[in-house]
Amino acid sequence: MRIVALTVGVLWMAAAALGQQPSAAAPDEIFFNGKIVTVNRDFQVQQAFAVQGERFLAVGSNASVRALAASGTRLTDLRGATVIPGLMDNHNHQYMAAMLERGVDLTAVRSLTEMFEKLRQAAAQAKPGEVILGSANWAEDALAEKRGPTRQELDQVSADHPIIVYRGRGAAYLNSAALKAGGVSRETKFIAGSPVPMDASGEPTGRFTNPPSLVRNIAGRFVPPPSLEEAETRLLEIMRQQHAVGLTSIRDLDLRPEPMRAYFSLWRKKKLTMRVSMGLDIVSSDWDKLEEILKPWGVGAGFGDDWLRLDSVSEFALDDGLMREAYLNPPGQFGRMRITADQIRQSMILMNRFGWRPAPHISGDRTVDHVLDAYAAADAESSIRDKRWVMEHVPIVHADQMKRMAELGVAVSAQVHPYGGNEAAVRNLGEARAERQVPMREFLDHGVIVSTGSDWSGGDSNNMFVNIGFYVTRKTRTGKIAGAAQKITRQEALRVATVNNAYLTFQEDVKGSIEPGKLADFLILSKDIMTVPEDEIQTILPLATFVGGRKVFSGKDGGF
Repeated sequence: MRIVALTVGVLWMAAAALGQQPSAAAPDEIFFNGKIVTVNRDFQVQQAFAVQGERFLAVGSNASVRALAASGTRLTDLRGATVIPGLMDNHNHQYMAAMLERGVDLTAVRSLTEMFEKLRQAAAQAKPGEVILGSANWAEDALAEKRGPTRQELDQVSADHPIIVYRGRGAAYLNSAALKAGGVSRETKFIAGSPVPMDASGEPTGRFTNPPSLVRNIAGRFVPPPSLEEAETRLLEIMRQQHAVGLTSIRDLDLRPEPMRAYFSLWRKKKLTMRVSMGLDIVSSDWDKLEEILKPWGVGAGFGDDWLRLDSVSEFALDDGLMREAYLNPPGQFGRMRITADQIRQSMILMNRFGWRPAPHISGDRTVDHVLDAYAAADAESSIRDKRWVMEHVPIVHADQMKRMAELGVAVSAQVHPYGGNEAAVRNLGEARAERQVPMREFLDHGVIVSTGSDWSGGDSNNMFVNIGFYVTRKTRTGKIAGAAQKITRQEALRVATVNNAYLTFQEDVKGSIEPGKLADFLILSKDIMTVPEDEIQTILPLATFVGGRKVFSGKDGGF
């Protein structure tokens, strides 16, 4: 580690106090008079830290750290504010969110009438036949009508221009011209294996709510892709939005060549402000091409640097909620395996063989069994114990499965989104199983490395303080306590949102805690996360966000 001293004597005293070797380099900035929640192994709380370049240089008392200052060192008085490591999101669709903000900005619309007027104005200014895009950053609940537009209503806006109004990664509303441009008619029963929604007369409704692959497949037939310049500009803006809620690193798990190209271009220009681990998107329909896809790469999971790296083969769902026991209601709606158990096993063996790791998206507990069987088969050929294989979501899981996960070294990428309110889960799963969704207490007690994220693709904020608050209180947005036995401590919740996520991307030695030598990714908080009343944890916001020692967000009137 490199530190500076004003004299040789001060240098050696400071170095001895901090357990570091002396060096000629001075810290660029010293932050002092704070509550520094380091999230290191012992969860120490300190008063100050120094930053040199992109890394923490020293952490300790006000006196010991300030002794390192040179004439050019900036001094920042934290005035008692709490500082934590930068938060990370283990399952984030940042590129998708950026692209869903293209087109007519519908952020502030409060009625369908207002939406239609904005779209109508865009159509009036568009070239003949030009596609009209409506951004996804609006919400049905915010509209006076409490619903989205119908195909017929969008036809009245324009019958000549294809119109597509997005409402998230897997939801969109299309007019008749857009359906035609997307190759959808009353004869189109399925696209990419998913049924096309039809009305009572057998005509496509134009309203698509899931899965994301359905919307993407249709839109990809007529929506013009962004230029590289537009993709870069929108990515930089969406990063700024996420820095405002304290995110400094994400796993973006829905990537194809176009978004990878945009990320790579920003990386090459040294413009990235978010650390990104990219998941390779391979849909289930390409399962029989897996060897053909992976073999030419020559590199795999973990390849890259501190800013941009490869993560996993991801964004593939294996089931529609396949359960050990049937769902309670409605009968027969869930439980379809998308690919066979043998296909799963063979694919995991191939990924292991070519140096990749899987990150399958799992919603049902029976599928956990199938995947663990497949992981064990891959492990028998070549150990996966230290390769950090992942399972995404896994809301329903049992003790025997967690034991197998721990034995195989499987990590879990868990998200909070089932808990906007758990009434639907109770209806479908029954009270007992709904209460155990995302069993953080049990994951930790079984020795499973579990981290947290959002599955965010735009719209509502993906604020990790909401996740942390939920894990500590188990209180849903509707105020219900869902699974009190699964509560974890504030310390554990902070680890889940920081260093555990760093582990997931092979980076726990370089980020995830405030320690000398690690990357200086940190937040100055509006409230003390360790002492604020539990119900207020979700209201915390960063006063400032730093990535690599550089300020990437400063809150209005935050003082930093």
